[in-house]
Amino acid sequence: MLTGMRRMPVSSRSDSVAGGGVTRRLLTGVVAGAAGTAAMTATGQLYRQVYARRRGKAPSEITEILDYDDSDHVVVAASTLLRAVSGRAPQSPAARRALFWLVHWGYGSAVGVAHAELRHRTGEPAAGVAFFVGCQTMALSLFPVLGDTPVPWRWTPRLMTVSVLQHLVYAAAVAGADAALDRAGR
Repeated sequence: MLTGMRRMPVSSRSDSVAGGGVTRRLLTGVVAGAAGTAAMTATGQLYRQVYARRRGKAPSEITEILDYDDSDHVVVAASTLLRAVSGRAPQSPAARRALFWLVHWGYGSAVGVAHAELRHRTGEPAAGVAFFVGCQTMALSLFPVLGDTPVPWRWTPRLMTVSVLQHLVYAAAVAGADAALDRAGR
């Protein structure tokens, strides 16, 4: 059945970390995604501290949502998917917090692969712009569909601004880390 098809040779070097192929791009993208997640986490914590200080409170006393990406809506979205797949979702506060961090770092790191692939196919700045637009689009669509947030046109101007700025931070950090890792790998 497959006798007429030619099999393309697979070079172990072209798909290895040392060879700079697909595996290297995947690893670079995950590391760049982790760098972007770290930047987004740090700016989110800084924003929470500034916001709290301006109100004369401790950051832990802030109960309102400052960013859907840094809220229980992440857990609601992940739990919705978990329930659909396994029929269960975490219930205890500790399990819900663990799920938040797993999704925050896991998703943020994994999504960095998209930038690495976009950069490989289109170069910069097109890859960075497309990556930012894709990330922001995911935030504006996944949270209302899975995370029980209002539709984006009902978000407050502050929440929309924070979302856009946080995804700019994330996308810029991913693009910067990806470029630095690519240069270091050559």
